Amino acid sequence: MLLGAALAAAAAALAPSSAAADPPTLRNAVVNGGFERPLVPLGTSHPFPAIRGWRLAFGPDIEIQNHVAGDPESGRQFVELDSDASSGIWQRVPTRPGRLYRLQLFFSPRPGTSAAENVLVVHWRGFVVGRISADGRGLRNTAWRMYAFKVRAARTSTRIELADGGISDSVGTEVDAVSVTPWRGHPFGGSSSR
Repeated sequence: MLLGAALAAAAAALAPSSAAADPPTLRNAVVNGGFERPLVPLGTSHPFPAIRGWRLAFGPDIEIQNHVAGDPESGRQFVELDSDASSGIWQRVPTRPGRLYRLQLFFSPRPGTSAAENVLVVHWRGFVVGRISADGRGLRNTAWRMYAFKVRAARTSTRIELADGGISDSVGTEVDAVSVTPWRGHPFGGSSSR
């Protein structure tokens, strides 16, 4: 009986698992992609000339919100790119020439505003890789959707820029959880540039 139990235990240990292992988490190259720094008090927003990781590309300021015009996709805060007027933000991320990356972000229209007021323009290496718009009329809270772009690096650092492309009227174009990670399945070597 003891031998039977030992054989059953050995067979169970050697049997293939029915649950697939999760792939390893890839490092996000974006600094402060969730706009959690600096922290602003709950129920308020604050304009900044620059924040950790991000610089102003154009416009009056970078507005961080903490549950003002909706809830964040993750964490406590998000950025609104048309706060006092249309604005754009940018940062350089470390990359490897020729390597493919996944640029991912969450976008929501500001609740109660039109699609013309909520237009996000996404740049990689100075090229527009996406133009997204959504209608917030009828929303009582944010309605986050994830967008991902397959992009290729040409240098050891790459500029990403997120810009409001809608009506410049101090409302609209909310962004959260920005990340840049290596494209899964792309070999680590190689030096092609496109």
